[in-house]
Amino acid sequence: MLASKSDTQLSQSGAIMRAALKKERRNWILPEPLRAQPGLEAFSPVFRQILHGRGVVRKAQLDPWLQTDLDQAPDPFLLKDMAVACDLIAEAIGGGQRIAVYGDYDADGVTACVTLARGLRSAGADVITYIPNRFTEGYGLNLDALNDLHSRGARLVITCDCGTNSVEAAAGRPRGMRLIVTDHHEMGAQRPAVDALINPKQPECAYPFDGLAACGVAYKLLVALERRHYPGALDPSASLDVVALGTVADVVPLHAENRAIVRAGLRRLSENPSPGCAALLAVAGITAPVTAEHLAFQLGPRINAAGRMEDAMLALQLLMAETRELADPIAQKLQEQNAQRQQLTADIVREARAQVVELDSAAAVIVMGASHWPLGVLGLAASRLVEEFYRPTFVFNTEAEEWRGSARSIEGFHLVDCLQDSAPLLHRFGGHAMAAGLTVLASRFDELKQRLEQYAARRLNGNTFARPITIEASAAFADLKPSLHQEIQMLAPFGVGNREPLLLSREVEVVRAETFGADRRHLRLQLRDRTASAEAIAFDKAGAAPHLPSGRRIDIVYAMQFERWDGLDRVRLHLRDLRSAVQPALVLAGV
Repeated sequence: MLASKSDTQLSQSGAIMRAALKKERRNWILPEPLRAQPGLEAFSPVFRQILHGRGVVRKAQLDPWLQTDLDQAPDPFLLKDMAVACDLIAEAIGGGQRIAVYGDYDADGVTACVTLARGLRSAGADVITYIPNRFTEGYGLNLDALNDLHSRGARLVITCDCGTNSVEAAAGRPRGMRLIVTDHHEMGAQRPAVDALINPKQPECAYPFDGLAACGVAYKLLVALERRHYPGALDPSASLDVVALGTVADVVPLHAENRAIVRAGLRRLSENPSPGCAALLAVAGITAPVTAEHLAFQLGPRINAAGRMEDAMLALQLLMAETRELADPIAQKLQEQNAQRQQLTADIVREARAQVVELDSAAAVIVMGASHWPLGVLGLAASRLVEEFYRPTFVFNTEAEEWRGSARSIEGFHLVDCLQDSAPLLHRFGGHAMAAGLTVLASRFDELKQRLEQYAARRLNGNTFARPITIEASAAFADLKPSLHQEIQMLAPFGVGNREPLLLSREVEVVRAETFGADRRHLRLQLRDRTASAEAIAFDKAGAAPHLPSGRRIDIVYAMQFERWDGLDRVRLHLRDLRSAVQPALVLAGV
């Protein structure tokens, strides 16, 4: 992202200029001075600076980054209730009982459902799948669905990505129905009355890593089931392509076991994807090697589009497809739904922006809604508003008597803590530190809005609403070699909890600025410094081009990309921010 025009006169001008609430500002945080790193001298100075910023100052501290073999992952039976769940499943399969796998309507829930259904069927289970409709059923377990599954013969239900806090539904399920919950959401005050609860976040769980996505928990269940009851029969690795997709799409921390899962899944996506994943890659125009960025920004949104626009069962059907002939038309449908999703999101953001700019510059939170804003894209719109204004944001559909909303947050503002403070006013809520869902009666919305504003003002007192940009190393263009990119990729895949390293180059001269893309929305720069030349791109920043005349000197922050074009290897810079070369002192890390 480029710096705002109010800071540097470099970003897009026009409709988003405001008289009151300003766009987010950015603080560049420079790396600390490099110190000695015994055993790491063979690496380039730029990479050693990156390692230093991540606490790697000796060779032994680099080893965990290099150990991404799933064979070294923790024992799945350290997860509380895992043995009980495996025995219940084996008993159901052995007795010929029908098993229902009950997922959630986002990418994590869908991929977890696919993972379990595939694996259980390979063990000979009679499996049916179920994903609730976002619009008619909402999130989580519901009694109507459990009764329907019971009428269809299901005597064991296994949830994916939901159920931890479904106390009423679990207690009221049909007599004789056993229930296993696999989930990764935070525990509420009361444990549901279920036969087994596999959730690394529950109390007394000995598993050493609680950051697994729901699809990761489903994968661990298959690993345990194969070891305990079905040696060599389930092949959990066959679903690592979708497990990687769900893990990245659910924005869980990409460190520890999640890094190993995603690395293995990316290899499978690049070399031998399932028919559904292959069809999805094709409509997205992605060729190998597949990266975590592809999952986050291209594949994940297409899977999520099904649940946001119509019904997540469509995404499930795609990923369960056994041939490309079955998968290709479904992938095309998801492609069309994703385009609709993008347009609806843009419409909400445009309308919301007109209201946001009227807020006072001291406003600590954004709370707004409209009756015609579609439920399925509220969270996406909230994310876009956070991106622009860097405030916690709550966006509601106000059509019915019960208003449903999605919230997105900024660093240091925990949404669940915030919603706990407003719990007496809410009909229900749930989520994580950075994303949450909530419902409120229309008659209580004004009171809720005031409560949220008061809480945010207290919690964020003194916050300058400036997004920190952590720079991990300084580099001259001559340093940007393929060998440096290979070193950086040792730390991949990148995402939440394992950010992609950002580099800083100073006193860079603009040789040429131009726009590109079908609608000329993107910016391409030809740059040079005292050592070499480089090409840089910035998506959706064409408006900055007039402010970057030939000869202008700037400081740039970027991620280093590497690609092969016409048989030649080349490095390209993905711009994240830029400023005029004459700037006040930047912020040192730790200051």
